Amino acid sequence: MTLTEGSVRENHVVEFIEGRRIAWKPAEPGMAPVGHLWRWELEPINEACTLVVHTYDWSKLEDKARFERARSTTAERLAASIDRLASAVEN
Repeated sequence: MTLTEGSVRENHVVEFIEGRRIAWKPAEPGMAPVGHLWRWELEPINEACTLVVHTYDWSKLEDKARFERARSTTAERLAASIDRLASAVEN
């Protein structure tokens, strides 16, 4: 995956339930994940609506150089990501 600022990451999928959940741990290419986890959980409400929960867990992040960036991943940024997902699905 290429991030918006141009960095490349490999995403190691660690949880997957078709249509319900996916969680992954990113890593630099060829390296092991450094300890943070991203997760999308989907719960269908009806035929037209799905509740989406997007979480970011950096409680196992060991690289202190990454802490500032991890702290900057706020609830508002996660909500903005859900908004982008909704926009993509609706178009």
